[in-house]
Amino acid sequence: MLICPQCEFENPAENNFCQNCGVSLTHKICCECQTEIPLEAKICSSCGAANHTILWAIISQPKTVAELQPKPDLAQIEDVVTNNQPQLEIETLSDLFANSQGKTNLALQIKPEQSHIYNRYVLNQDSGSKSLFEIKECGLNLQFLQGKVIDQYPLQKSHLATLQKQQMDLFAELSQDLNNSYLSVTQYWNLVGLPTHALPYLILERYTPTVPKIYDAWQQQDQGVVLLPDRSQWKLVTELWSQQELPLLQIIWFLDEMAKLWQPLQQISCAQSLLINENLRLDEDQAFCLQQLYMDLDSSPTLKDLAQTWQCCFAESGLAHLENLEELLDRTIAGEIIEIEQLRSELHNLGLDESEIESFNIDTGYTMNLAASESETTESESNLETAQQHGFFNETDESMMYTSEFEEQATAMIPMQLKSISEASCTDIGTQRDHNEDFFGVKTLMEKAENNTENNLSVRGLYIVCDGMGGHAAGEVASAMAVENLQKYFQTHWQSELPDRNTIERGVLLANEALYQTNINNSRSGSGRMGTTLVMALLQDTHLAIAHVGDSRIYRLSRKQGLEQLTTDHEVGQREINRGVEPEIAYGRPDSYQLTQALGPRESNYVRPEVQFMEITEDCLLLLCSDGLSDNEFIEQNWSEYLEPMISSRADLQTGLFRLVDQANEHNGHDNITAVLLRIKLKPNF
Repeated sequence: MLICPQCEFENPAENNFCQNCGVSLTHKICCECQTEIPLEAKICSSCGAANHTILWAIISQPKTVAELQPKPDLAQIEDVVTNNQPQLEIETLSDLFANSQGKTNLALQIKPEQSHIYNRYVLNQDSGSKSLFEIKECGLNLQFLQGKVIDQYPLQKSHLATLQKQQMDLFAELSQDLNNSYLSVTQYWNLVGLPTHALPYLILERYTPTVPKIYDAWQQQDQGVVLLPDRSQWKLVTELWSQQELPLLQIIWFLDEMAKLWQPLQQISCAQSLLINENLRLDEDQAFCLQQLYMDLDSSPTLKDLAQTWQCCFAESGLAHLENLEELLDRTIAGEIIEIEQLRSELHNLGLDESEIESFNIDTGYTMNLAASESETTESESNLETAQQHGFFNETDESMMYTSEFEEQATAMIPMQLKSISEASCTDIGTQRDHNEDFFGVKTLMEKAENNTENNLSVRGLYIVCDGMGGHAAGEVASAMAVENLQKYFQTHWQSELPDRNTIERGVLLANEALYQTNINNSRSGSGRMGTTLVMALLQDTHLAIAHVGDSRIYRLSRKQGLEQLTTDHEVGQREINRGVEPEIAYGRPDSYQLTQALGPRESNYVRPEVQFMEITEDCLLLLCSDGLSDNEFIEQNWSEYLEPMISSRADLQTGLFRLVDQANEHNGHDNITAVLLRIKLKPNF
């Protein structure tokens, strides 16, 4: 099957265009000059820019086999070419790294059940350079080959994606909580059918993108292949430290970002990942990331090892004047500090001493709790023999923890400031309506101040989505009137500070009065009165206020908290739940989805807008949408696939939103669909 790059619709292998959205399945747009080029083209013929997907391959194989073969030289590896039409639907995999007759050079090959060979992944020659696949020792009679490969057919559905779709519940359980599973680790290996070194990535998937997400993986006889996004060209943490004069507080922030991963990595015997300087990288937002995961060998690393690694990083970067920090690391190496919570608490105290900044609790945003508490642990599965044999879990560990969220008891919470804001908007009539009653408004004012040493951004944004009702030509009037009235109101009532609760409520009620008076003037009554729902977000730098009336919604998505629904629907079913009725009974009523609040049909005495205030403390997405998008739990079921990738600065927000709405039309489509999407990126305020 061919996966459409725009709407992700699965098309037959012989299709030249997506039968859902019409996008070409044989050509792509150059990332630099926007010229249309063949899908398999690695280099744009117009501008010369690279246009192919480079991946990082990690292949495990027995030492006994590898020792008989010389280290493969990529310059000698020959690609296998076939004149037959590629078969893009993978059912079985074979002949991965199959040896040509009498030859020791390796070729990445995928052989379907059909007789001909289709090379999807080929080794990257790096423009003819003689790059080698590095061999990494991993103990236990295994070794790894590591290097770059190219995905020549990125539209093809991966083997891993196929497995995940076939065994959705199994993979979800694996990534959420292995200890609470009814299956043992051994059973997981047998059922999932993936190589041993793929499991840590699946377990730590919630730490994406700090931990890379698997692109593809498979097991072929005694060789296991894991393909990751290639981060080998990303800047090293030590490079940043050596190139810039960083304040102590910023160094502490990076160390704390690493320390956050120590406990989850220890629990799956991959703490070694934090002890290799070349593995400590920075993404496009200069956030800390790992290039890959390394399994612990003979024994589990300790905090002493982590502290020594940090000292090596300081020495390599030429950092000086870190006396207090060096003293802390010396105490850790001497064994005075043995718990990661204590180390992070001490780091936080250094930051306080250095900068006298206010501290915030990771949850409340107001007070800092420095008390280190013991991590909650649960009984591990009884059958860990297979995992121990493969070197995954410490044999001395009697308990393991796989919590859905890493408990951060001691966090050096550095104040954040706005780095960038991006927005996208879209409205669609849907598949069953003959007119669109939704209306949205987006207004963002930005002020930038930049010099040689700093770059500051100030933003004031008003974002509104309304879903009108009241019959033909009435719903769209109501929604448009509400947006226009609110925009005019805040133009005069929003000065230097974010408006307070009374000011926001007054604006909503004035919009209601305008709609209600129009209904009276036009002698509208009962169900004939026009009205609209409302969701509204007011953003001033990192301060956010939201208001809503009706069942349109606002969601927030962040990597730490996942998906959060910030608004509560004003409808009969939710009202009954608020009164203590069981959800099944509350939404079993025939009028359960009838609105209890709306703008326009009734006087303002009956309208009670809900207003909330919150701080933006991490990179996130804000999604304002009408119920055409959120109905039938569409967002809850699809956010990880369609929304989460758009947190990255590299993602095209507008294209991603179009894909989300297109998919919602497939899933729902019975109503108009409108959405406003904001991507808010922060940076530490050093």
